[in-house]
Amino acid sequence: MTLGVADALARVRSRVPVLPAEAVELRSARGRVLRQDVRADRPQPGFDRAAMDGFAVRAADVASAPSAFPVAFEVRAGQWPERALPAGAVARIMTGAPVPEGADAVVPVERTRGVDDGRVELQVRPEAGQHVAPRGSEVAAGERLLTPGRRLDAAAIAVLASVGVARPLVGRRPRVALLVTGDEIVPVDATPGAAQIRNSNGPAVTALAEDAGAEVIDLGTAADDAAALLSALARGLDSADVLITSGGVSAGDYDLVEPALERLGVSLDFTRVAIKPGAPLVFGHRGDVLVFGLPGNPVSSQVTFDLFVRPALLAMQGASGGGRLRLFARAEAPFVNRSGRENHVPAALRFGPEGALVRPLRSQGSGDLAAHARADAIVVLAAERTAVAAGETVPCWLLPAVLERDAEEA
Repeated sequence: MTLGVADALARVRSRVPVLPAEAVELRSARGRVLRQDVRADRPQPGFDRAAMDGFAVRAADVASAPSAFPVAFEVRAGQWPERALPAGAVARIMTGAPVPEGADAVVPVERTRGVDDGRVELQVRPEAGQHVAPRGSEVAAGERLLTPGRRLDAAAIAVLASVGVARPLVGRRPRVALLVTGDEIVPVDATPGAAQIRNSNGPAVTALAEDAGAEVIDLGTAADDAAALLSALARGLDSADVLITSGGVSAGDYDLVEPALERLGVSLDFTRVAIKPGAPLVFGHRGDVLVFGLPGNPVSSQVTFDLFVRPALLAMQGASGGGRLRLFARAEAPFVNRSGRENHVPAALRFGPEGALVRPLRSQGSGDLAAHARADAIVVLAAERTAVAAGETVPCWLLPAVLERDAEEA
């Protein structure tokens, strides 16, 4: 059964079970999907806070500048002021320290000059509120700060720490069993024979799955042999939330994955998608265990993983989104689509004053790993869009490589 990309993705999403939540240590929470509301346990800041190193003053006391004032006391970060600020005096204060009662502004230290007899000269007239963060100005007590579905990054983890959430509730990581099939596959550290290739799909799909938050169970490789496949697939179905195979799902005499899955009780939702690369894509389920049969061609396996498996893995954890970042860009050179299918073309992306610009990369097809590794983005051409002229706008999704480039390169 051949489905369009949108219909196939809808089938996948309809089968995704949401895994249970679990509490984890904050140091282990990066990349996990939040499954709780997070609210402020107190106002932030909890006091009027100095935003600069300098001197806390009553703004109304500074009638002109420069003016000299006695320094009444000092307030460090983490220290509560010993008393209210007397009229006509200033208090030396550090960034992050509580502003003493009576003071309503901070003059930065670089706008002052020390003079004799413990006094300081203010070289500017401050306005009330200057360089002071008022109590509760950032966050009110009880305010919602994070919502379920957020994938936790450093900024979110900082918020959790700031409100005392030491063990956030997150979605359990999916267990993914991965099997690479094919007589031609040899280990990465082996020297291939004349008709053999090294196992690039295993490490690549493992990396993609782990990037999507999964734990990977490596089932190794299996030859194009029905008994060997049955044994390996059975282990995967019994040990994981998701079974992923690579290879053996096309229409050749030695493409044995589909019949083996059916013998093991897997219901197949679809076996082909109208997409290039990656048309021979199998998806099914046995109970709550999801099964993805990815194509053996390495670029096909990576593209179809990003489009179908990644959203499923993140949805299982309760994520509110799961696809790669998408945008529209202007073509710098023509694109051609003669496939009659939704075509995903590796492209080079750059950002100029006029916005995002893309051009196609030279590629030999779904086996050209080097071209895919050079790509910053994948341009999506609808089946009916047979050509794109330079200057036209095209949709694309971003590959991780573009997000790691220096700003000057982008």
